Amino acid sequence: MGREGTFEGMARIALNGRLLVPGKLEGIGVFTWKCLQALVRLRPHDEFLLVVDQPHDKMFELGPNVEVRRMPVPGRRPWLLKLWFGWPLRVLLRRWGADAFVSLEGPLALGMPAQFPQLTAIHDLNFEHHPEWLPSRWARYYRSQFPRFAAKAHRLVTVSNASARDLADTYGLPQEGISVVPNAADQAFAPLSDLAAAEVRQRHTGGERFFVFVGSLHPRKNIAGLLEAFGRYVDRGGLHHLVIVGNAMWDALSMDVPASVRKRIHSLGRLPHDELPKVVGAAEALVFVPWFEGFGIPVLEAMACGVPVIASNVTSLPEVCGNAALALVSPGDAEEIAEAMWTAEHDAEARDTARQCGLARSKEFSWAASGQALDRLVGDMLNPSKSDATWQG
Repeated sequence: MGREGTFEGMARIALNGRLLVPGKLEGIGVFTWKCLQALVRLRPHDEFLLVVDQPHDKMFELGPNVEVRRMPVPGRRPWLLKLWFGWPLRVLLRRWGADAFVSLEGPLALGMPAQFPQLTAIHDLNFEHHPEWLPSRWARYYRSQFPRFAAKAHRLVTVSNASARDLADTYGLPQEGISVVPNAADQAFAPLSDLAAAEVRQRHTGGERFFVFVGSLHPRKNIAGLLEAFGRYVDRGGLHHLVIVGNAMWDALSMDVPASVRKRIHSLGRLPHDELPKVVGAAEALVFVPWFEGFGIPVLEAMACGVPVIASNVTSLPEVCGNAALALVSPGDAEEIAEAMWTAEHDAEARDTARQCGLARSKEFSWAASGQALDRLVGDMLNPSKSDATWQG
């Protein structure tokens, strides 16, 4: 196994790369990718082992000091995850001589000794508060295993102060021992010219102006509430269309949508990385009204494009939006959401204020800064005697 104590020279750090799958990066996967890129870049004298369960894609090359090792079993079901992060990972870490393990999606190597340094990120606890949103086998896995991961971690990370408070309250942890490393928007998200926006509208909505939603089509994202609100907006005479970016949805959600409303809704599925910033940048507003959110990357992506944001007034979203949202609304109040859409269409002054405030707010977050924060935490974990902020579960 790895060396014990502090590490003044080179360290050997294993990284959980399970979520680095082309075409399937969502919030936690993006966080993992961007932060691991920065960590490897900031520690050129260390050696890294990227542990994956799928064929490794060249788009996820991290650097010359990174070795990739594919585990023999894919960790894509709860019982396989237990196996994956059990004895096979323990054997791999020991044989490679790892000094630490970094997992930015929750699971840790539970079979390693307590003194072996491990850092994890738990992004939110929606499964603790709303297990009904998940298939029962996944809810059981998360609720049984994540408290163990939080207790095992030498450094525990989350993405917002709201999530840090929730972790502390739910798992009985000291909040000062939970570090916040926020998400950010990629540099590809930037304001579009009028001509470029018109081309995007022509491509996706036949030239019609539109609102956009971006996210996984999960019950907590409140797609049903969004559709109800959009229907009310249309009934009031609203002219914009609605573009939904995420997996195909109509089998589950289209039956209660009137035909007059449905014809103005465009479900684009999962977009390529180069197309997503264009679609977001061409929107009249982002409408993002989930019931529960650990951070909400689409909010910053829209703000970075100069696109006004309508967001929920719950969990992390008021914190992420700051004073830059066009409106913060109750996710359960379809009429309030519809009213915010109406304002986005008809109130030019409110739109312009939201654009300018959003651009400024988005600049307060960057992947470079988040990577530096993660690097400091890894350094403190490897050299705890130099840190006054050590917490070990």
